[in-house]
Formats: sequence, structure tokens, C-alpha cells
Amino acid sequence: MKKAFTLIELLVVIAIIAILAAILFPVFAQAKEAAKKTATLSQYKQVGTGATIYLADSDDTFPLAFAFNTATNAWRWGSYAASPVGWTSSGARNTEPRRSEEQNYVLNAIQPYVKNYQMYKAEGAPTINIGTNANNGINPALMNISFNGMLHSYSATAVASVSRLPLFWPGMMKQNLTGLSLSQPMLDCFNPGEACKFNPSGGPQGGTPAYGYSWFLVGNSSNFSLWLYGKGMPFVSADTSAKFLQFNAPNWPSYSLNINSSPFSSFDPAGPAGSPYWMTDCVAPGGTKGATYYPGYFRPDSEFNYNPITECDHGAG
Repeated sequence: MKKAFTLIELLVVIAIIAILAAILFPVFAQAKEAAKKTATLSQYKQVGTGATIYLADSDDTFPLAFAFNTATNAWRWGSYAASPVGWTSSGARNTEPRRSEEQNYVLNAIQPYVKNYQMYKAEGAPTINIGTNANNGINPALMNISFNGMLHSYSATAVASVSRLPLFWPGMMKQNLTGLSLSQPMLDCFNPGEACKFNPSGGPQGGTPAYGYSWFLVGNSSNFSLWLYGKGMPFVSADTSAKFLQFNAPNWPSYSLNINSSPFSSFDPAGPAGSPYWMTDCVAPGGTKGATYYPGYFRPDSEFNYNPITECDHGAG
């Protein structure tokens, strides 16, 4: 007599497999997400190390957060820079003098020390092509990482807390841009013929506004989120230490007095989950509100012991 499974036995086996799959699939997904998170954190730490080696060859002066437009004698503080240089003809980026100008942009300037443009991408993040034209067979890099623009040509020895101050972070949010990036936050340096540098007691160009950070986003608006992996993203400090920063702020108009642990005090209720609404602004440590503001968490003079009531603005009016 031949033996075989009964219908009931088959249904029981199928049910068990379904239960195991329901249990294990989320675990596999979490493991895959954790691997991407770890790989990106490692890559960004290497970028920070490359920048530190650069400092040894530049008299301890950080590289340029923005390219300089020699034709107008002004900083391109609100413009994307190409990486590698010359890969696109958009904006005459494939011709001189713009090629040389963008070569001095931080993520190109430190490339001889990083030695791999692939270090600038976020593993597993969606890729957004904003329609620029490829040129000369140069492959564009995938760009997610941003430089802290407050450190534009700033002295590394003047940083108050190298173990806390962000040096690099995913300023392109939850996406990789094809071949273009910009520093975030950025100094508001629009006056031609003037130097551009973080100034604790005033604007970066004297009487100009203190800062001009802009969260430019191209592509899918659902990528405008701080939740790159889970509910956070990797940060690299000025001493090249790397950590994963969680963001759990409330939706605006509620906000958190969290400036000493997070750049953002509230999320945008109209945006995707984790969409930033307010980057907390602070005066110089020990100062009083009403003076010159900069993004507090990114200020080079920050010791991360702000009084959030008297020294910072959370957009509460």
C-alpha cells in the first residue's frame, strides 16, 4: 500500500510554512536594512578620514563648501556642484573656468584622499536623475553626503567640540542624486567681492544675514525625509567619529527643546514621515536671542550646552 500525505496534513504543513514566512521575512528585511545602514556609516567615516588627511596638507583649513564663480567674483553658495567635475554640460560645467572652480568644491577637493566617489552614496537609497546631460564618457557619482557648510574655509583648530560637531551628513536626505550635490546648511554669501566665512558675532559677509540654509530637493518629494534608515541617518563628526542619529521630533506646531542632541526640533505634518520642518537656530554660546543666528547644531563654536530657551529659536514665533 502506498503512503501519501492527506489533505489535512498538507494544509497543516502549508500553514506552518506561512507562519514561519510571516515571522522571518520582517527579520530578513530588518537585517538587510541594518547592513545598508552599517555600510553607509562606514563609507561616510572614510570620507571624514579623507577630509582629515586633507587638513594636514591645507594648514588645518577646511575645504570650500561652495565653488567660487570667477566671472561674477561671487560664491555659488546655493548651487549644486558636479562630481566628478566635467561629467555634465549643464551650466557649462564641462568647460573652463567652471571645471576648475568645481574642482575646489569639498567633495571633489578631498577625492585624492578618499580615492573613491562611491563613498558618497547612501546604500540602498533611491537614485534620482535630474536630467542633466552626460559628457565625455565620465560617469557621474551617486551623491547623498553633504558637508557642513558652516565650515567653509574655516580653521579646524577653531572648532569648539570636534567630537560633536557634524562634518558630514546625508544632506541630500533619503536619496542619491546623480552627479550633483551641495553643502547643507550653507552660509548666505551672495555679496560679490567679499570673503565668506562663519562669523560668531555677525553675518559671514559682515552685514549680510547670518546664514542661508536651503533644503533643496529634486525628484520625488517622498524622499525629503531624515529617516534614511529606520528613523535616522549617519553623522560624521569633525574628529571623524561616526554615529547614527535618531530623529523623533513632534509634528509642527509642536516642537522639542532638543538642540543639544538634534539639529531639528519639529517635523512637517504635510510632508512624508520624518520630513524636517525646523532646523533650530541659535546665537553664539552665552549670547541672548535677537542677535545673529546660525543653525545651532552646526555652529563651529558650539559646545552643545545651549540654553534652548534663551539662546535658540524654534520657530515658535
